[in-house]
Amino acid sequence: MESGGNSLPSGRDGVKRKVSYFYDPEVGNYYYGQGHPMKPHRIRMTHALLAHYGLLQHMQVLKPTPAKDRDLCKFHADDYVSFLRAITPETQQDQLRQLKRFNVGEDCPVFDGLYSFCQTYAGGSVAGAVKLNQGGSDIAINWSGGLHHAKKCEASGFCYVNDIVLAILELLKVHEVGLLSYLTEYCLFWCMRMGPSLYFFHC
Repeated sequence: MESGGNSLPSGRDGVKRKVSYFYDPEVGNYYYGQGHPMKPHRIRMTHALLAHYGLLQHMQVLKPTPAKDRDLCKFHADDYVSFLRAITPETQQDQLRQLKRFNVGEDCPVFDGLYSFCQTYAGGSVAGAVKLNQGGSDIAINWSGGLHHAKKCEASGFCYVNDIVLAILELLKVHEVGLLSYLTEYCLFWCMRMGPSLYFFHC
């Protein structure tokens, strides 16, 4: 899927900036379970609003390539990624020790297509970072992403894969880092210079 233009007036200067918007129509089909506050179908609703207001014609709309195991393992532990790939609602009762170890349960339930969901939203964020690195866009959007609570070896706060850290690691291949940068099991904090601007991030 690729559609729309790729420029949108942004900021007080009125300069048109190239916008890439990563969206997979299937992302709205994933379901955390009854009563869970995380509702991926809202991403589909957001996309419908963009279409209704005619904003898609000002963006390059791209379907993200799902992130591969090796992409996720740039931050996450191999055994944790393998667990996410293998676990299903049908097999979880046989994996109680692993569920506890990786903090998968109430806030972060096992649901149908869990790993595909992780691959989809992480793939969008990494692809957005690549687009920025290559100069193909000034702005990259992935509204299915932003699941920044996930830790290196466990799920947390509705998040299984930390796509923000993965996107950051991609951006760091090109953009200058200064002052402070550290990566731990729990967070990534760094300062990055992109053009004349200096950004501080903590997730």
